[in-house]
Amino acid sequence: MLSVQRTKEILADANLTDAEIEAIRDSFRDLAEIIFLKWKEEPKNLSK
Repeated sequence: MLSVQRTKEILADANLTDAEIEAIRDSFRDLAEIIFLKWKEEPKNLSK
């Protein structure tokens, strides 16, 4: 998991609080998990 500091660097927004950064980071992780699970469900023959 990304640290709060690393997430701040990626977002490059000094006006966000640590709590806001944590919420954004957690949301990004949730979204990444959903994307990964959907990718795993795709039929393997789509690349033909």
